[in-house]
Amino acid sequence: MSGTYTSNTSLLTDLFWVNLLSQRDVSFQVPINYVTQPAIALTAACFGDKSYDGAAGSSCLSDLLTVGYRRFIVDIYWSHENQKWLLCPVSIPSSSASNASGASQYILGDYTCSSSFDVTTLTGVFDSYIQNTGQAVGATFLYIIFNLHAAADSDAPDQPPPTLPASSLPSGPTMLGSIIDKQLGLNIYTPTILTQERGNLNASWYADTSGNTNLLASYFITDSDASNIQSTPDGWPCEAYLSQKSNKRLLFGLGSVDSQMENYNFNNDSSYIFPADEVTSSTTISITSDERGLRSGCFFNPQTTDVSKVNSSWAEGVPTNIDLNTTPEISALLLNFTNCGISPILNQTLGGETVDFDIDRYRIASMSTMWSWAIGEPRNASGDPQFESGGTFRCAFMDTNSAGHWKAGNCSDEYRAACRVDNQPYSWILSENSQSFSDSAYGCPENSSFDVPRTGLENTYLYDSVVSSVGDSSEQTIWINMNSMQVQYCWVLGGTNSSCPYSADPDDVQRRTILIPTIAAIVVLIITVLIIFVKCNSNRISRRRKRVIEGWEYEGVPS
Repeated sequence: MSGTYTSNTSLLTDLFWVNLLSQRDVSFQVPINYVTQPAIALTAACFGDKSYDGAAGSSCLSDLLTVGYRRFIVDIYWSHENQKWLLCPVSIPSSSASNASGASQYILGDYTCSSSFDVTTLTGVFDSYIQNTGQAVGATFLYIIFNLHAAADSDAPDQPPPTLPASSLPSGPTMLGSIIDKQLGLNIYTPTILTQERGNLNASWYADTSGNTNLLASYFITDSDASNIQSTPDGWPCEAYLSQKSNKRLLFGLGSVDSQMENYNFNNDSSYIFPADEVTSSTTISITSDERGLRSGCFFNPQTTDVSKVNSSWAEGVPTNIDLNTTPEISALLLNFTNCGISPILNQTLGGETVDFDIDRYRIASMSTMWSWAIGEPRNASGDPQFESGGTFRCAFMDTNSAGHWKAGNCSDEYRAACRVDNQPYSWILSENSQSFSDSAYGCPENSSFDVPRTGLENTYLYDSVVSSVGDSSEQTIWINMNSMQVQYCWVLGGTNSSCPYSADPDDVQRRTILIPTIAAIVVLIITVLIIFVKCNSNRISRRRKRVIEGWEYEGVPS
């Protein structure tokens, strides 16, 4: 079965939605390999109860997308019996004899599996999500990592799966690359495209550097040949380039591969799916005794701001030996992952409940990875009328009393400004004097500029720079280059003259996710009414042409 994305806007408060949107936008120009995102294992989140149903799986994935998850780790199982990639760890019987319910659900050992639930269900959800979020206000880039397994035989569901010869493994249209290309091909950023674009940056990432879609090149090495053609051996594009210029919304990678699948022809998929070592980098970490921070593994190093020595490219880590219930300690731990430049992987069924039974735990876990705004911020998006009137609370500042989180303030207040040195990600200084937000653009020292942190790790470096500069003084507030002067709910970077890229109407920015499906429903209703009206009118005309012959009514052309 093909899955469908079902947007449940009730899962998002206005505040959380603005948080997701503004944090995405500040990182828009950072290469994607340096942007942290919470990663989640679908097996734990959606199928922790060992029930594999297509409708429930589609709903679970939809909810996770809605509440901010962008990286998905998916366990898929090749069934040589069914010649399909399944989500269920056991092959579906070809006979209905094993079907205890008499429907499409099969009880297979410890698992309950739907006969119509396979990998195309999930690709259908991703395709539907992309179609429903095609506009700039909702477009996000997604990462899907496949762990490859062999499915257990249907008549031995509790036994290890067999080792499969090459002849029993996928080929042709059942190859994983062929499946995702057929349904999602135009939206996939592939290894082939990356190689081509790295070889000629002038014709790709640097072809048009207008607006806020140009890539921050300080994160990677750039070479030039005799013809001044620029290239890079290690760079990656930014999300702004991918979603707004290339219309690419997906990246697929390989994770773990079971020994039973080692004969799989990975070369045939190499044009569509990245090898594991290119899009994941497992980080060895240890957690403090209070379970709130990292004892080791953090990429923040106060002794250096050199990007080559703070290489957090594709860094990810698993909070091991920790019960990931959403206690304050765990929320602090997940935040510290992102502050350290590491994407946390949630591979537990939170609170013992899957998403369809308790979405709140997963939503709070997603919110806990937000490194930018403080709790309850920005205040002008909180729904409190006192913060929405008069145009106040439209400029962002870093508050050292909130561990470096951001708050919304009055733009006319005077603070020192955060200044980025030589466009480097981790090098910051402060302006000498305090000034209003609008004057901060002119207050930074030479070779620096008024700016805003783009990632959690950048924010940590700025916070450390602020604390080191102000010491024990009363200066705890620093302007950062982020404001919503033009549109209340649209926070933009780039100074007071920056315009909202979404809409001039604040109500539209706030309610876009609600209005679009509502308008679509109204259109469908109107079309339905028109169809019924036309049909009724047609039947009425047709009845006028009926003739009664010997008690029978005939419809048609009279002889």
